[in-house]
Amino acid sequence: MTETPNPEPESSSSTGRTVAIVAVLGLVLGVAVVVFALDGDDDETADTTVPAETTVAPSTTAPGTTVPGTTAPPTTGPATTAAPATTAPPDTTAPPTTAPTTTAPTTTAPPANELEFTIADIDDGGTIPTEFTCDGDNTAPILTVESVPDGTVQLALLVDDPDAPTPEPFVHWVVYGIPGDAGEITDGNDAFTYGANDIPTEEWFGPCPPEGDGPHGYEFTLFALDSDLGLEPGLDGRALEEAVEGATIAAFTVTADYERAG
Repeated sequence: MTETPNPEPESSSSTGRTVAIVAVLGLVLGVAVVVFALDGDDDETADTTVPAETTVAPSTTAPGTTVPGTTAPPTTGPATTAAPATTAPPDTTAPPTTAPTTTAPTTTAPPANELEFTIADIDDGGTIPTEFTCDGDNTAPILTVESVPDGTVQLALLVDDPDAPTPEPFVHWVVYGIPGDAGEITDGNDAFTYGANDIPTEEWFGPCPPEGDGPHGYEFTLFALDSDLGLEPGLDGRALEEAVEGATIAAFTVTADYERAG
């Protein structure tokens, strides 16, 4: 039997190289296919979507305007801090200035429409000088009429001593029928009517209290009358008071003291 010779087998090293080359080529081709596919996807995606990590450049568009194709991040303005509460400055208004109190000088003019008179050298509440008394010249005082109320037609005057040791005040002077516009009253005026004092005489009789009896207060009372009573001369003090009672619209009294040492 003839033995058929076997072909000489290829060396294992050549076969291994061939397989390696084929494997490398296959790998390269596969990688190329994958890369090509990825590039295609990237290009398509790039045309439509902005990657999430892409930061939009600060917009130069006026606030409130959105750039097309971009979603502007919410623009939150800086927190506005409320203006600090302003406290009104302390009241700088100057306090009201009070003018210094000025006291008007005292005037001797009486209020309008009131009855008032003064006596020369005799003050209300003062002392009667000796010249007007029985210890002096027994001179009649002079009364100055300062004011009379509206409607005065006549005046009447009565001077007496309520402190006299008699049942009734001792009368020293009675004058009536005095015109309402008379400026002065004294003895010896023919325009006046004179009554009787308690001496009795129809003239002034000055203070003459008992010696050692202490001071007596002498009252000079003037009556403002609203009519002309037409009284006759010689009325005493009590008769005069009764006559003028219904016509008197005002009365005013000045009181002064006199004392005789005992």
